[in-house]
Amino acid sequence: MRFNKRALFRKNDLDGEVVPVNLTSMGANQQQLVFGNVKQERVVARFQRPMSVRTGYFTVNDKTYQITMNITSERRTALYGVEYHGRL
Repeated sequence: MRFNKRALFRKNDLDGEVVPVNLTSMGANQQQLVFGNVKQERVVARFQRPMSVRTGYFTVNDKTYQITMNITSERRTALYGVEYHGRL
């Protein structure tokens, strides 16, 4: 798994921190199955280490995502995000 993108955290415990991330866009079928709609772009952001963040926003490639779900294991964290178009 490549951690070739950088995520900037905003309005949460890690405010201003930039960390390597693997960003995967969810397909329409998977979005419908997990969330029940496909109107907004949803992504899964995987990090190399556990992250202590539950809510807030992160920015990757000039797109801002609102954190909707956090899954943390002993070694890694995965954040589910939905594209956010408001002001921060």
